[in-house]
Amino acid sequence: MPPPGAARADQDVSAAGDQAAVERRAELERHAAVLFVGAVLCVAVVCGGVIVSGWFAGVLVDSWERLFWLGFVLAIVMVGVFAAAAAPGGRDAHRASIRIAWLLRVGLVLFVLSPALCILALVGDFYRL
Repeated sequence: MPPPGAARADQDVSAAGDQAAVERRAELERHAAVLFVGAVLCVAVVCGGVIVSGWFAGVLVDSWERLFWLGFVLAIVMVGVFAAAAAPGGRDAHRASIRIAWLLRVGLVLFVLSPALCILALVGDFYRL
């Protein structure tokens, strides 16, 4: 037979674990919202600059143009991934934290990969690699 205070101690540990999961989820949701806004602003500034300048990807050699458009598509996917991470959902804070953390990691990889592909395409076309 367990001691009289054992059930209460288990409840306290469970409540502390739930509170930690809720705090972790709130922190990840804040990070997701900030990264979503940052990604949208980056894409908007770059696209706005390209549109205003009158430049278009059709001036690139076909193989480099395809690489450029792949980078652009990955940038749009990145915005979608950050939006999915920032979207609220689920009652289970632990599962939501795992989902948000995974989406943030994927979004950050895309945040690095998409401009790298676009810049590689521009440099490759310029130097005729």
